[in-house]
Amino acid sequence: MAGLETRGLCKGWDFPLLDQLDLSVEEGEFFVVVGPSGAGKTTLLRLIAGLESADAGRIFIGAREVTRIPPYHRRAAMTFESYALYPHLSVFENIASPLRARGERDPSVRRRVTAIAELLQIERLLERKPDEVSGGQKQRAALGRTLAADPEVFLLDEPLSHLDARIRHDLRRQFHTLEALRKTATLYVTHDYTEALSLGDRIAVIGGGGFLQVGSARDIYENPVSVEVARHLGQLEINVHDAELVAQGGQLQARVAGAGDLSFPVAEQHARQLTAASTSAKREVSLAVRPQHIALAGPDAGGVPGVAESFQAFGATGALTVTVGGATFRVLTSPDLDFREGMPVRLAFDTAHFLYFARDGGRNLARGESGDG
Repeated sequence: MAGLETRGLCKGWDFPLLDQLDLSVEEGEFFVVVGPSGAGKTTLLRLIAGLESADAGRIFIGAREVTRIPPYHRRAAMTFESYALYPHLSVFENIASPLRARGERDPSVRRRVTAIAELLQIERLLERKPDEVSGGQKQRAALGRTLAADPEVFLLDEPLSHLDARIRHDLRRQFHTLEALRKTATLYVTHDYTEALSLGDRIAVIGGGGFLQVGSARDIYENPVSVEVARHLGQLEINVHDAELVAQGGQLQARVAGAGDLSFPVAEQHARQLTAASTSAKREVSLAVRPQHIALAGPDAGGVPGVAESFQAFGATGALTVTVGGATFRVLTSPDLDFREGMPVRLAFDTAHFLYFARDGGRNLARGESGDG
């Protein structure tokens, strides 16, 4: 039996937020759900925690069905994005509250709270009240209370969203080594794809009332089932353009619509899959390429000529927008480069990493086989 399971979970009728959603998280597994605001991530957690009632479906924690059981009998601990701390209690007592509720003795409570506070770097704040600390410190206190609960299931609702970059990085690293999480089913939701890719043993991309794809970080990033999934993950949004597949001189080419004579040779492994799957109705595709698979080419290195449209530096990386004919491409670059609007540039494309999706429905037409799921 999985540590956490839902079967046919539904919330809403005419326009369901969750529609026949099945989920299985094993004991000790860190399962991340990623998706945009309004996709149903927090609602899923609240249904499992018992804070909202499901309109249909069943929920299991361990071997026990908890669908109609009150929240305080479910052994599920939830961290809220809105903190939900007791304003009249100190940070220490907020973290200690689930331990007090279980009747643990004071020396044990103090040891546990102190260890958690050191982990979260809030040991100096333990005597303060929630209104005496910052938003990020409140978030860490709320996370500490959840970690102290020793539940059968952890439910984490964007627990790092209000933290500064350094603390987020430290906690993402520590999540992998926390003993409490490694022996308990953990369901973590976020809209931040970097958190999802760095944390999840498995990842689910949520949308349209259900999971669009479930798998390892590598499989979902490199082998998305649809263009919608591909758009969810990546530093800078993936470039997607209408294209037509044409045979030219014994080589399958992808000709980009609205970009003059811009065309790319289809990599051999993709050509085999596309040719096997294609009919005349499938010759029109959506061609997708991630910004990191486009590089700047030197003046003597060939490449595709284009014109710089805009450039932004983001610390460790830069984002360059280039127009080729009537098509626009986003490119990851060094932040130290200097581009001016209208400057000519040349681009080199790594066609081995191109993705090809059906124009109708967005299905990946050249998806490789994977054992993840």
